[in-house]
Amino acid sequence: MTTMFCLVSRQAMANVLPVFMLKPKNVLLLSTLEEKQCANNLERLFVQKNIKVYRRDNLDAYDYKAFREVVKEELKKYGNDVILNLTGGTKLMALAARDAFAEFNRRIVYCDTEHKKLITIHPSYHIEDLNAELTIEDYLSSYGYKIIDEKNINFDEYFNFFNFIEKNNLMASFVNMYKKVRQKIHMEIPKFTEFNHDKRIKITRDLKGFFIEYGTSNKEIFFISHSDFKSGDWLEYYTYYLLSKNKNSQLKLGVKLINEKGVENEIDVIELKDYRLILYSCKSGKKDNQFDLYQIETLRNITSGTFGKGIFVTANKQSAAFLKRAQELSIKVINVLEIKPA
Repeated sequence: MTTMFCLVSRQAMANVLPVFMLKPKNVLLLSTLEEKQCANNLERLFVQKNIKVYRRDNLDAYDYKAFREVVKEELKKYGNDVILNLTGGTKLMALAARDAFAEFNRRIVYCDTEHKKLITIHPSYHIEDLNAELTIEDYLSSYGYKIIDEKNINFDEYFNFFNFIEKNNLMASFVNMYKKVRQKIHMEIPKFTEFNHDKRIKITRDLKGFFIEYGTSNKEIFFISHSDFKSGDWLEYYTYYLLSKNKNSQLKLGVKLINEKGVENEIDVIELKDYRLILYSCKSGKKDNQFDLYQIETLRNITSGTFGKGIFVTANKQSAAFLKRAQELSIKVINVLEIKPA
């Protein structure tokens, strides 16, 4: 019955992926006082996967000798079928655990998340592709968050509409039209109709909500796309539409999260790709608001660690100062007007 020793750190995937790939029956979490909450998150996730979890908490991350003795003590409990995941913890923790496992001649692995490899470094060296079944819910759970709500829309309706825009190269025209729509909303005009430049797209607002109609100029094809529509939602849906073309991704739209302390957060679009969580913030109306960058950077950090990514999607041309700040925060900025149709 395999037991995996894990050195707990704030980069949860370093511990989650080897466990999900190698599927040990037991996991021993070796944690410092500072990383106790991270250990709690991991324990909760592993227990959900029917993995038995043991703990050694409040360890000193910088006492090499004491940490090595703890690992040796635990090794004597679990017999020969043990694996050390060397990826987490501090350097001294990793060195101490490595030396203890080498002394007992037990298997030691390292998870290279960047290149999607699992490396066995002892007793013999070999590399294998990382192969773990991971969901967005698993990823968020490893950081102490769970999904409490997400948007559920008729994707076929929206995807047909976005296909029409791409096929006819109408994104710029649609964005300009929508700026006029937003102005009328801010002016609290209860009813209005707005057309794009060649009248192939029509937006109507009445007491029942928003409607988008679109088709050829001679109206041989004409569709009603949706109702009950908030003014900025289209960019979230369009981002989801673009990402859905990659069949190797998992996606969530309009996600509301909560942690065990009751703190809630919202994310426009979440993508899980190549074991990396990517958060998308979609802003169709705002320009040069650097608060949006700090917000997505904070969300990326608390829900996915340094291995996660933040991407800002906009329908406006942002200033040089905004783009510089995004670069400093390692946030990619995508303007939908610069996306070439596939």
